[in-house]
Amino acid sequence: MTICPALGFPTVGTAAMVNRAIFGTIDPSFWVGWIIMIAALVGAIAVFFILETAHLVRVSIRTGVIYGAALWLFAGIVIMPLIGIIEKPPSVIVNVPVIPQADPMQATVMMYSLGPLASVAALIAWVLFGAILGATGSAQQRRDIAPIGAAAR
Repeated sequence: MTICPALGFPTVGTAAMVNRAIFGTIDPSFWVGWIIMIAALVGAIAVFFILETAHLVRVSIRTGVIYGAALWLFAGIVIMPLIGIIEKPPSVIVNVPVIPQADPMQATVMMYSLGPLASVAALIAWVLFGAILGATGSAQQRRDIAPIGAAAR
């Protein structure tokens, strides 16, 4: 998501949006948003491998891509609107009009406030996340399975 502007996509700063939802600040360098984002990604990785351990999915690049697309839908349709609901309004000073926030990124369904390219950028990121997850899991699975002749040597 960091390289989105270089690729022609809108700037997408999810950690900054999480910070604004919790604390009312849009400081993208504030560490709490980053910790929440990393914890959510680690949780998504854990769920993928728990599903594989329970034999509900077979680890491969294809299942990783499907899992990434499912995470994209879940994040865009469930998580983003929830963040938008809990987002703190800008502080209001008595008798002073509220200036719209400089940050155009608002937590909405599939980030429609930034246009369709924000959803496309998020889809690309989630599909890449899933593909790498599936490839890593399938490589680990192949390493655990020894060739038939190797045990006899």
